[in-house]
Amino acid sequence: MRERQLFYGWWVVAAFSVTTFMSTGVRHAVGPFLKPIVGDLGLDRASFSAVIALSLFLYGVFMPLAGLALDRFSVRAVTTAGTLLLVASLVLTAMVRNFWEFTAVYGVLVPLGLAGTGPVIASGVVARWFSKRRGTALSVLGSASMTGMSLLVPAVTWLIITTGWRTAYMLIAAGILVVVLPLCLWVVRDSPESMGLTADGTLPTAGAGAIAIERVSGGEALQTLAFWQLAGSFFTCGFSMSLLSAHGIPMLTDHGYSPMFASWALGVLGGSSIGFTVMLGALSDRLGRRPVLAAIYAGRVFIFAGFFLLRDNPAAILVVAVLGGITMAGTGSMTSALTADIYGRFSVSSVFGLIFLVHQTGSALGSWLAGSLFETTGGYGAAYVLACGLLVAAAIVALNIDKGARRIWRAATASATS
Repeated sequence: MRERQLFYGWWVVAAFSVTTFMSTGVRHAVGPFLKPIVGDLGLDRASFSAVIALSLFLYGVFMPLAGLALDRFSVRAVTTAGTLLLVASLVLTAMVRNFWEFTAVYGVLVPLGLAGTGPVIASGVVARWFSKRRGTALSVLGSASMTGMSLLVPAVTWLIITTGWRTAYMLIAAGILVVVLPLCLWVVRDSPESMGLTADGTLPTAGAGAIAIERVSGGEALQTLAFWQLAGSFFTCGFSMSLLSAHGIPMLTDHGYSPMFASWALGVLGGSSIGFTVMLGALSDRLGRRPVLAAIYAGRVFIFAGFFLLRDNPAAILVVAVLGGITMAGTGSMTSALTADIYGRFSVSSVFGLIFLVHQTGSALGSWLAGSLFETTGGYGAAYVLACGLLVAAAIVALNIDKGARRIWRAATASATS
């Protein structure tokens, strides 16, 4: 009896997991660079935060464009171009000498490269390969993202301490070129249909004919209530995570912790989420995405409060980081899985691209506002209180994401008020 071969979709998941690990790791590893870049270029935290905010916002703007490119060109072409651009932009970042060069390179070019290698491309393609196990497959991508946060943040901190921030960026660029580019060229594929398969690896039924590919455009999705509920809750994810990634390490060092301990605390936070992410994905395949997503947002409130309130207690911070893994896991994978559930598996790249733009608007606002509030108040308390309030609201919204698939906003509103 012939052994059943591993479904090629899992190779696609593995390749995009590595790509997402590197891309998301670069995006979240900005905190360790704050103090050395501010000191070297003569900036203040508000100016640095403004550049990061611009980068995060443009990352969101470029995401729908990357999704449209994925619908028009092959995934190999899009990811290869994105990888080469990301490598070049990181090398140029290592060479900047003033605020305006830093703004042009890190604020504009880096997000363009990240968009071509980021979660919208990965989620859009992986969602095409799976149906019954979509939550699990997308959660593996989410796990890779958190692995990038857990490993690259302390690794980058060590590189900065030992080699300087400019050399650190050079080494990161070299690593992406060597590891990611071959995967883009030789492993990733557009869809199971391109290899004569169907979602989840089943062979097409004889005489079934061509499989209809349904796509919902971004304009159509914008008219639905579910889109704004998905995007609104994901806005809060972006706001809270950029607050933590850009200002978490500086905040902890301001509270008296060493830079390496602060980076390891965030690393433990990301590392503990790895197993939780896959577990939550499998759980959502059984229980549904909405309650899982709502629980994640609600739990994150307590983790953010713990990180801010605990002082002079490294053991307690590490406990919060370990427990916090379950609240860091799954927002992206649950949101993209719900997007596929509601709008169809070939619509994820375009629709989730727009949702991710809203996410990155939250990221930009969170990064900028935290820096601005720090300069105004001398601390991060106001930013953390605001983040916790938004997370409570996101939990309520996520639990009630419209179950009437693709009802337009006007009809949904009218039925709710009648």
